[in-house]
Amino acid sequence: MLAPHPVSEEFMTPRSDEASTPAGAAPLRILIAMCYLVHRTGAEMFTRDLAMWLRRRGHAVTVFATAFGDMADELRWASISCITDVADMGARPDVIIGNTQYETVRALLHFHDVPTVTICHDRSADHGRPARFSQVVSHVAVDENCAERLAHEFGIARAQIELIQNGIDLDRFLPRAPLPATPRSAVIFSNYASHDAQLAEVRAACMERGLSLDVIGQGTGNHLPDPAAALGRYDIVFGKGRCATEALVTGNAVVVLDPSSGMGEMVTAASVALGRQWNFGRALMTRPITRQNVLAELDRFDAPDATLAAAWMRVHGGLDVSLGALERLLLRVVGERGVVQVSAEQRASEAAGYMDDWLRRGPVTVQMVDQGLLHRHIDGLQQGLNAQQHLHQAQADTLRSEARRHAEHAEEILGRLEAAEAALAAARAHAAQANAQVDAVHASRSWRITAPLRRLITLVRSGAKAA
Repeated sequence: MLAPHPVSEEFMTPRSDEASTPAGAAPLRILIAMCYLVHRTGAEMFTRDLAMWLRRRGHAVTVFATAFGDMADELRWASISCITDVADMGARPDVIIGNTQYETVRALLHFHDVPTVTICHDRSADHGRPARFSQVVSHVAVDENCAERLAHEFGIARAQIELIQNGIDLDRFLPRAPLPATPRSAVIFSNYASHDAQLAEVRAACMERGLSLDVIGQGTGNHLPDPAAALGRYDIVFGKGRCATEALVTGNAVVVLDPSSGMGEMVTAASVALGRQWNFGRALMTRPITRQNVLAELDRFDAPDATLAAAWMRVHGGLDVSLGALERLLLRVVGERGVVQVSAEQRASEAAGYMDDWLRRGPVTVQMVDQGLLHRHIDGLQQGLNAQQHLHQAQADTLRSEARRHAEHAEEILGRLEAAEAALAAARAHAAQANAQVDAVHASRSWRITAPLRRLITLVRSGAKAA
């Protein structure tokens, strides 16, 4: 991990500019552009939370995406419009928030004088490339890694890049019960986890330390639309990015780890501020996932320290802090440049530059996007089926084992029953033989001759007892 630094009281208290929103500002019409809202990735959940938060603040919000999943129902229930064609938006927006390049360009070309704010969510993905148009009046990065990309790969001055990090809904992710002195349970919280060698290494380390291990994520078929209620059941969470942040505000001890990227370190009160700056992401995961590396981080578990890290994160990682900063940026942009006038020549030059870059890197057509979505959906289904197959196989093995035990028990009982029946038959034969012998004695001549003697003996015994 990058060199941590102590967390002072200054870090534990939000700045005044983080705690308030400009009063008296008119509500905005906001268009949010996103590639799709299907898989509940970090960027997708950011878009969902942003739209709902802005709507609660009184703004009129429309989300434009090429595909929607069940999150569209959540958004529409909150009176947020969801469209797949920008032409369907009934009124000109005051500002565009672009989360992915292609959808951002589609939106700003349609609304050609609307100021646009772009957000870079990823250091390497193609959708994180900024739209280079005059309408883009501000660039936002969700962490230092993305800010470095904008500055080093696209020549955007660092002073022109706003660092506004992802926030967590603290009303959903409530604090868990105090951590135990010794951890008992752990979970890998990642959509990219699967039944592979990395998971096996984590599981081996947890078993060695006596920890139970679960996996939450789409890759293993155990996808939870709302993980808030589940996180409180675990003491240690392995995760990155948004997953790590959600676990921290819940109060879990967190090890920065993701099967697709590697692992970092246990988040501490001394390192949480720096980890937050890098979004507990790829830049911090510099080591391979091995049993020994995982054991080393498990041994750093410290319940009081984890509680301090969680307290810091709840102060600085909530939606009101992060999205409040974004709202102020939007109000400032609209106030300063509500209409962006671009000459026809400049617009044609920028569009030509975009098309040239698009062609050089290989066009991403709608069909290709749809195919990519379909392949990803199929991969998710296949992973889910694989996980279900593993589960059903384990259940079948358990049932077979129980059936064998029951069969062995039944054979044992049957043997005992047969032995008892044989003993009963022998007893009956013995009883019959004894009865026959008694009957033979009673029928014998000697029994009849000795009858008077037996009566005399009986009388003598009776007299003796009376005396």
